[in-house]
Amino acid sequence: MSIKLRDVKTKIIREKDGSYAIACSALGVYAVGNTLDQARLSFEEALELHLSALKEKAIEAVAR
Repeated sequence: MSIKLRDVKTKIIREKDGSYAIACSALGVYAVGNTLDQARLSFEEALELHLSALKEKAIEAVAR
């Protein structure tokens, strides 16, 4: 699977209850929060974890 930077878009969604969701479907990273700031912080954490896992998998693949 190949992803180009221009394909990586992030969408901020305001829910009916006033909370927020942030989605990056190209990377499979999603987060929610009661406020936009909380959602952004949650998204940053989720993105860090996701990229960390990808890095570990790539290092393992190269080591084989």
